Amino acid sequence: MSDVRRHQPVRWQRSIHSVHYNLPRQETVITKPLKMPSEQEIQAYDRQVAGHTATNGKKYLGLLQCNDGTILKPIIKESQRREMEFYERVSSATESDLVELSRLVPRYVGSRHYTYNGHQQQYIVLEDLTQKMLEPCIMDVKIGRRTWDPLATEEKIKNEQTKYALCKQEYAFCIPGFQVYRLATGQLHKYGKDYGKKLHGEMVRDALKKYLNVSEGVVCRALLLRILSSLWQIQKWARTQRAVKLYSTSLLLVYDAAKLRECCVKEKIIPQPKSSCQPPLRRRSSIHSTHSPAAGASFSGQLSHAGPVYKKVSPVPLAPLTPALLPFTPPTPINTPWNDVLEKLNHNHSFDHNYEDKLSKMKMNFRATLDQMSSDTPNPNPWGTVKIIDFAHAFFNEDDDATTDDNFSEGIDNFVKIFESFLRETSDQII
Repeated sequence: MSDVRRHQPVRWQRSIHSVHYNLPRQETVITKPLKMPSEQEIQAYDRQVAGHTATNGKKYLGLLQCNDGTILKPIIKESQRREMEFYERVSSATESDLVELSRLVPRYVGSRHYTYNGHQQQYIVLEDLTQKMLEPCIMDVKIGRRTWDPLATEEKIKNEQTKYALCKQEYAFCIPGFQVYRLATGQLHKYGKDYGKKLHGEMVRDALKKYLNVSEGVVCRALLLRILSSLWQIQKWARTQRAVKLYSTSLLLVYDAAKLRECCVKEKIIPQPKSSCQPPLRRRSSIHSTHSPAAGASFSGQLSHAGPVYKKVSPVPLAPLTPALLPFTPPTPINTPWNDVLEKLNHNHSFDHNYEDKLSKMKMNFRATLDQMSSDTPNPNPWGTVKIIDFAHAFFNEDDDATTDDNFSEGIDNFVKIFESFLRETSDQII
């Protein structure tokens, strides 16, 4: 008796559908799971809204994106090496001001050497705040009227004084660029430095409303509270801290337009989008009802060569209701002194429109939302936040008599005021 097993031909199973319609046999294609890359892969970061992106000689100036959820910022100048040292000190600091600052900046992973397009250089590795966002809306806001550090040359100072001059003089901040996904169309719109240099006066508020996806003059209150919760934390830190002086530092605002769209549809700020791929729901008809518009209730149970046989149904006359089946007659109401009180209560404070109850719910929701967003518990996938970035021109205060950073704090205060004015315009929204 041989131990070798004979290979029998594979028997192909055919579905009822293929047998019924006499369809030919088809070979089954067996899919294999995708093989995940074992090494880290990097590419140009296509979500960069400000800063340098081109290649200069043997150096790539733009941000890179790694497949492990981090952003790589190139170290080219000596000031950028100072930024790496800044992150290292803040991430390991024990001073209260720097510990608080570490919560307001992107998570620092370290520094590594990478080669991109044949250019090898060192990079600062930071977390990607937009990693899990489907439609990331990003804005870069440079804070302060003075954007040059104490080591700047005269030429550098003159150059910085001419950049975004009108906006910085009026608001103590400027907007180098932003990108936003429109809620109605899902299209991506980008606004670069050429657009930002023209902003001044009311145009600044209009630009912020564009970024916030304002629909017919209405701003989503939930989005404002989410951004303001981060801005208030930064503002509180900036007003009292004496550890650092920040020059040419920016705020990075990010939120997910896909999450905002869900929120706006829920609150009826924008209409429910119509899906062309989903057919309208219809009630299934029975087998015999599909052969007759009579809805099949008169099917006789017999079949002929022409199809099902329907019986004629004669109308059934309705008999008059007997006294026992008459509708229930409610008793005559009893007049009491409480009737007038109840009538006044219904007139002045309707049970269907209890405005005090709605106001109480608004306050509870407001506090709950703020507590959730301002808590120290880490949120693995926030759909809107603000972080401080760009520390190439940041300097630590080593003296005991160091003062607060009024240049940075003034820009933050003015920026927060605009968002708070937007929030007052949404006071009638229930979150």
